[in-house]
Amino acid sequence: MNVCIRNTFVSLWLYFGALSLSAQGACFYLPFINDVPTGSNRLMPVKCINLDSVLSLQLLIRWDPTVLRYLTIDQLGIPGLAFNDFNAANAIDSGYVRLQFEGNTSLPPGTSVPDSSTVFRLRFNVIGPDTSSTPVKITELLTFPPLIYELIKVRPDTSAVGYYMGDCAHTNGFVAVGYTVSASEPQATALPISVMPNPFLVSTYLQYFLDESTDIQIVICNMLGQVVFQKQVLNQSAGQHGMVIENGMLGAAGVYSLTIRAGQKFATQKIISQ
Repeated sequence: MNVCIRNTFVSLWLYFGALSLSAQGACFYLPFINDVPTGSNRLMPVKCINLDSVLSLQLLIRWDPTVLRYLTIDQLGIPGLAFNDFNAANAIDSGYVRLQFEGNTSLPPGTSVPDSSTVFRLRFNVIGPDTSSTPVKITELLTFPPLIYELIKVRPDTSAVGYYMGDCAHTNGFVAVGYTVSASEPQATALPISVMPNPFLVSTYLQYFLDESTDIQIVICNMLGQVVFQKQVLNQSAGQHGMVIENGMLGAAGVYSLTIRAGQKFATQKIISQ
């Protein structure tokens, strides 16, 4: 087989294989919170889609502790999830909270929650000065003691399958103190998206999840607000979807704002082409 044809075939196999795998994972998303005053308290809900048949879940939420001071966790939305499943005592100064959840049974159907449910909610006190900011990121901890992102689901035959960072879609949150970085604050209408890698040199991959069939619109603008790329798809089916974004579509290296709208839901994310 010709080397170029073989490499193309292998790349496509890996690409579509990854899509079919990630479609089985879950989507987690947090809101953007804009123009908050120093000294105020803010809530950061961690919401989910496709969180079903769960046996166990472990992940990390990280932020800048010089901008946000952790106060508490509430609104636990997974049956069986308890305050003891978090490292809350260490979250005040560390800048992260660790979740390690084990379901109550190893048999089907496992633990499931409705789409757009709040998994848990973080409460912060804003201590950063005006124009400071911090992402609030879903991630993992690779230093000691390590915590590898992992979601274990049970199948009808009682076998289990694991999903990791690359198998699930994440939309990280952001807090801007005294200024605005997005047009509005997505909460109940948030659309889970993932852009990986970001920043990128040649291309990146936009992934998003639709919980129902709807029209979508994707718009990318430069920092002057000029549209450099737009795409519309009518009546796109429910489920996991994606699109490759290449440097050539943007025109030049730089910082861009990507907005995707799906019916009444939307998401905005900064992307960086190097």
